[in-house]
Amino acid sequence: MKQLIFAAIVALAFGAFGWTMVRYIRVMLRGGPDPRPRFDQIPRRLGAFVVYFLGQKKVVEGQIPPAMKSWHHFIIFWGFLVITIGTIELIIRGVFPAFHLSLVIGDTLYAGFKTVADVLDLLVLAMVLYAYFRRIVIRPRLIPINLDAALILGLIGGLMITYFGSESFHAVADWREAIAYAAQAGTAPPPAPAVAGAPLSTLLAGWLSGTDAATAHAAGEAFYWCHVAILLFFLNYIPYSKHIHLLGALPNIVTMNLSERKLDLPKLNLEDENQWGVGKYEQFSWKSLLDTYACTECARCSNYCPANATDKPLSPMQLIHDIRYEMLEAGTLALQLAHAQDLAATADAFERPRHVVHVEQLKRKIAALPPMVGGRIKEETLWACTTCGACQEACPVFIEHPLKIIQMRQNLVLAQEKTPTDLARAFRNIERAQNPWGIGADQRMDWAEGLDVPTIEDKPHPEYLFWVGCAGAFDQRIRKQTQAMVKLLTAAGVDYAVLGHQESCTGDPARRGGNEMLFQMQAEMNVETLNGAGVKKVITSCPHCLHTLKHDYPQFGGNYEVIHHTQLLEHLVSTGRLKPAADGGGKVAYHDSCYLGRWNGEYEAPRQVLRRLPLVDLVEPERRRNRGFCCGAGGGRMFMEEKIGSRVNVNRAEELVATGAKTVAVACPFCNVMMTDGMKHLNKEEEVRVMDIAELLSESIKTAPGGSQTG
Repeated sequence: MKQLIFAAIVALAFGAFGWTMVRYIRVMLRGGPDPRPRFDQIPRRLGAFVVYFLGQKKVVEGQIPPAMKSWHHFIIFWGFLVITIGTIELIIRGVFPAFHLSLVIGDTLYAGFKTVADVLDLLVLAMVLYAYFRRIVIRPRLIPINLDAALILGLIGGLMITYFGSESFHAVADWREAIAYAAQAGTAPPPAPAVAGAPLSTLLAGWLSGTDAATAHAAGEAFYWCHVAILLFFLNYIPYSKHIHLLGALPNIVTMNLSERKLDLPKLNLEDENQWGVGKYEQFSWKSLLDTYACTECARCSNYCPANATDKPLSPMQLIHDIRYEMLEAGTLALQLAHAQDLAATADAFERPRHVVHVEQLKRKIAALPPMVGGRIKEETLWACTTCGACQEACPVFIEHPLKIIQMRQNLVLAQEKTPTDLARAFRNIERAQNPWGIGADQRMDWAEGLDVPTIEDKPHPEYLFWVGCAGAFDQRIRKQTQAMVKLLTAAGVDYAVLGHQESCTGDPARRGGNEMLFQMQAEMNVETLNGAGVKKVITSCPHCLHTLKHDYPQFGGNYEVIHHTQLLEHLVSTGRLKPAADGGGKVAYHDSCYLGRWNGEYEAPRQVLRRLPLVDLVEPERRRNRGFCCGAGGGRMFMEEKIGSRVNVNRAEELVATGAKTVAVACPFCNVMMTDGMKHLNKEEEVRVMDIAELLSESIKTAPGGSQTG
């Protein structure tokens, strides 16, 4: 009878869990196909499983601030994994008492498993207590103690406690029975209760050895049933809790984007209005929806988000949750409607009216749902994003937040025709003048006045095309870094040319700002120009242009070798073609560009150039490299006013000033503009200068009147 009751409870629990999972998978698969390969490169994906799932690499790696580091999660993860294996054995034995795991893996391995499980159980219990302490006392930003977290931690702790209770009391009961048997047989009784291979449970059993056999057996059974009950409850609570990531993290890691294109936007078919961005959850790909099941609620994405840090209405973590809530609510209703329609279609004449009424009720419920974009997810939430990628970089399960934000922006711009006024002005300027500033295209080469700069017409087949970019051509401050760069190219004898008046905006602000139609117009025009000129290699000083030319243009037939100017400068200095000689500027702090660093993986080239400058003392801000803090200009925000919260560039400027540096080195024109404005806001423009890497190197290079390097 006990086995039948136990089997019925287990079957009911797993049946309920299975029903939930089928529903969750079905609503997820209502999403569209994913354009990226997700099941290729099997060895790399298996490696990711080992490193990032089993090894928890991104969970335990260094964080800024250190309070964000979750090393205790590694212990809880492995302890929970091991205890789950032990619990599975208990469940099988509950149905088939003769089963024992040692029969499968052998006595030696089983004893080792019991030892590991015993020690890990105690460690997990300690880590659960630390997790409570961390949330209640340390209180890392955006990681509060709430009912869900308290319940989850309590359940995990309960599993550990009931494990020890069951093992120890059963050992005492068995020992008492052995003593009674030995007395009858006239043999020596065992000296103390013991759990084979489990030193801590054995120690606890020794402390409980004064318990009589009946009480020990009853207590052992109570702990056993509580242990199984907690696990089965936990199993069914997981899909409705923050721990849904226990189900979503593994498949999400294994199907992660392995391409070098970390911000991999699919090319839209603009003739199909259903592809005008994402306005409904099912317009996301199934992989984007799988992301929402993988969220661990560690809040790292939101803690590293510059918009969130400056009190903008954007929490990447909450955004992912909102998409999941939308999917489960709208998707479940859609599944119910489809089922009701099937019943109505197949029912007899007597039953059909009832099903038809149900169909109409479901349709009304679906119609009453607020829109996802502009409703559940506010417009200002989407426009706050700088697409810096800090959220995606910090995520331990590789959720792609910026992709979803840009796709929803596309829906706002293309389908709903809702574009912020400032950004709409930049879009019009790109359409009319081929640059977001709206300056006449006939002035694109004014920056080169007085310089001998070859154009593609003058030099039809150069080794490199120098892509100047709109900021480099039109912004008065950035023109200086462009001029410094061409002086360096000339001094090093680099074979280069520029497009001149043929150059046009790459369309980066349009694509990141959701205006895919305008972007595609720019991309097609520029690719035609570049291909017509036979361009193979491109140098650009703007990481946004770099990213667009390198990763977006191949969708339109533009395949080029694209490098950043700091990468070329590092090569020229290291090979001796440029020889820094003069004072390089004293204490210098380098500000990482998001599009050069996180999106294109280049952190060293700018630093190497700075290290090669004489008398430069390179200092680092706390937030640096892949944990760097955005200047606030990406994602089209260069052309939008910050009207909510504090300013991102000021937040970053304060951190750079705190390093004590007298020069802030940058490798991006947008960063240059934003950091210069930040210094002005702090009244530090006279004390701290903002200079591009090319400008600092140019200051350190002595050139002859003709432009070639001397001495």
